[in-house]
Amino acid sequence: LAKADIPAPLFVTERPNHAHEKVRDEDLSQWDTLVVMAGDGLLYEVVNGLMERPDWEDMMKKPLCILPAGSGNALAASINHYAGNDHVVKKKLLMNCSFILCKRLHTQMDLVSLSTASGRRLFSFLGFGWGFISDVDIDSEKYRGLGSARFTLGTLQCLAKLRVYQGRLSYLPVCPEQGNPPS
Repeated sequence: LAKADIPAPLFVTERPNHAHEKVRDEDLSQWDTLVVMAGDGLLYEVVNGLMERPDWEDMMKKPLCILPAGSGNALAASINHYAGNDHVVKKKLLMNCSFILCKRLHTQMDLVSLSTASGRRLFSFLGFGWGFISDVDIDSEKYRGLGSARFTLGTLQCLAKLRVYQGRLSYLPVCPEQGNPPS
């Protein structure tokens, strides 16, 4: 991008929730597109940071791109699939997603909204997890250096200490209030 004389400021996260805070608080009006080069987790932070902004409606109209570089790249793989490309991983997936970005091939994306009993509101682009799968994801964080093998090791570890999950799921239809993010 520098060789093409296209300004592209780089922001490198230094800790958990760093991206969340940055996009929530930063003046983003100077950029046409937000590009996240990471995995699904960092994009989750960015989406939730954007949704906490007072100007969330305008910010969510900006194209948001994911370039896969994490241990979990499910959204990038889905975008690649729906763009009509063959299933690929690693460098080929990164190349395909970069091509999609350069060609400005974007579309709207649905978000899932969840409100917790404590009043916290979260947004997701793939889904929400609770129980075993979430434990594998969270507990395997310490093995991040292993890449996607972290999930295999995390699964074995969680199977060895199998927990019992108790909960209740309730669903109520919600009518969006004016000025609040849609449910």
